[in-house]
Amino acid sequence: MKKILMNTAIIIAVMILGTIAQAQPPHGRPDGEKGEKIEALRIAFISGELNLSPQEAEKFWPVYNQFRAELKTLHQNFKMQDKTQLSAEQQLDMEQKKLDLKKKYKGQFETVLGKEKVNQLYNLEQKFHEKLKEMRDQRQRQNGGRQGPPPGEKF
Repeated sequence: MKKILMNTAIIIAVMILGTIAQAQPPHGRPDGEKGEKIEALRIAFISGELNLSPQEAEKFWPVYNQFRAELKTLHQNFKMQDKTQLSAEQQLDMEQKKLDLKKKYKGQFETVLGKEKVNQLYNLEQKFHEKLKEMRDQRQRQNGGRQGPPPGEKF
């Protein structure tokens, strides 16, 4: 029964992802209501994929939220609105700082989740971004290259 509920939650999250995939701007960071929706989907996606117990979730989410806050600050510090404006040195510096941040939190995540789920977590972050990009691209193809919902469709 638990497995069926988890699979249903994942299916619903994927359907919602398809509906709002265009919410993340192609070269910017999500903001406002769209950003909040993406973060809610990230939480649902990660929760479903990691199959967190209530005890794990209670300990994991505060640590993960702090990690995401630091990551957001890092991106803001590098003015990620347009990656093409960053020099190669700046891009490498940013990537190194992201790696340092992941290493900093790895031990805390392992304490809560164990090594196997931490490995899965780091892979899920990339998988989530790939799914968002795929769905946004598919939506743009359906819209004839336009961004956002088709005319007459509310987001």
